[in-house]
Amino acid sequence: MTEKKSSVLNQISLIVLAGSFAGAIFVGILVYFPLTSAEDPEAGKKSAFAAVLSQIVFLALVYIIRITIDKIIISKIKNITKAMDEVSMGNLDVEVKATGNNELSDLAESFERMRISMKTIIEKLEKEKL
Repeated sequence: MTEKKSSVLNQISLIVLAGSFAGAIFVGILVYFPLTSAEDPEAGKKSAFAAVLSQIVFLALVYIIRITIDKIIISKIKNITKAMDEVSMGNLDVEVKATGNNELSDLAESFERMRISMKTIIEKLEKEKL
């Protein structure tokens, strides 16, 4: 039975969205009080509009950042995980391409060295048996 895994990116998005909701309420309050002190009869509408507008802008930014993170980070992690799964099933011919100059490329390079070492050791063991 396979359990459905929760994505780290989804968890981060939920935290950010909760923060944006709190921020929108804060913006609404910040707008409401100065307007009510000026005795503006439209203070409630203006503060609600400011809160909704700030929420929409923030949600759009969160969505763009989420897509960027998915393309830059999550896809690389998925590729490394897929290669690790293949190697764990005995396929030592799968290669991991290391792109960039960051922690993920370091991880991919380390895994590739480990895969090559394992393949070399297994080949030597098989040679000795023959």
